[in-house]
Amino acid sequence: MRHLFALFLLLLISACAKPPQQIWTDLPSSDELLQRIEQTTGQVNSLDAAASVALTTAGKFFSSQQFLLLERPERLRTDILTGFGQLILQLTSDGEQLSVFVNTKVPGRFYRGEASPDNLARFTRIPLQPRELVKILLYSPPMIQYQRQEVKPGENNGLLLLLENSDMRQEVLFDAELRVIGCRYYSGNNLFLQVDYQRLDEEKQFPRTIRVELPEQQSRATVKFSDLKLNLEIPADKFHLQPPDGIPVEPLP
Repeated sequence: MRHLFALFLLLLISACAKPPQQIWTDLPSSDELLQRIEQTTGQVNSLDAAASVALTTAGKFFSSQQFLLLERPERLRTDILTGFGQLILQLTSDGEQLSVFVNTKVPGRFYRGEASPDNLARFTRIPLQPRELVKILLYSPPMIQYQRQEVKPGENNGLLLLLENSDMRQEVLFDAELRVIGCRYYSGNNLFLQVDYQRLDEEKQFPRTIRVELPEQQSRATVKFSDLKLNLEIPADKFHLQPPDGIPVEPLP
């Protein structure tokens, strides 16, 4: 009986054990990893999701519940609510025009202007072009033009693809299954943007959590998706916000 119990326990442990991770004896080539990026990212053209967003900027912390609409190449919309479900901000951009309704006071205020990084950062604290932000949030990290590439071992048996030109350097991080889990962007030796993709959904092949950090601006945003819908048709008018009745349009600089 004791031997049967030991055998049963051994079988149970074997069934629960995780499959062994890939151990790299020969590193893939940079061309193979670049092809892998094409195969596993950039497959999503649009997104409709609820998200909890945690933002830290200059030592201050903010959290919110948001409803996001994203569509390539540069359309975005967010409706931001308080924890009690009250709408406090709506923002839309078609890549050229930015429209924002701020509903924190009565009456609210409506702004419209160029969809520039500075104008976007006034409300998101993330100074990126709409096109760059949309690509990052759709699991399609921007890729730099490069003259040199190199593959190195990464953490947790992952890999790192180094791309470099005379001005910039990009590091693309892969896990042991060759899924893209992050990117780091440098100007010279200064890290100016870091993106982490976490909780990859096996069915959708899409990250459930995305972390964006801009060290020079002391800004970090963590987006956790729920009710995630991908590659759906979104009416174009969803990305053109109109002012409520009686609210004047104020120009953004």
